[in-house]
Amino acid sequence: MDIQIGNTVRCKANGNMEADFSGVVEKLYENSALVDIIDYDAKTDSMNVQDLQNKAVISLGKMKLVAAK
Repeated sequence: MDIQIGNTVRCKANGNMEADFSGVVEKLYENSALVDIIDYDAKTDSMNVQDLQNKAVISLGKMKLVAAK
């Protein structure tokens, strides 16, 4: 998997989010990335996204490339 900054990715639900969500990679770490959340299930995660200020650190293994920059 070749995730780069600026790519759009689909992320699996984690401890902070109840449903899968999409986002744009802002920063890469060794095994994870900082993702700016852009699309999520508003019914279940609206408050979660507010609490996270539209950002989440996600393991690279829990994301799938949707669109390359």
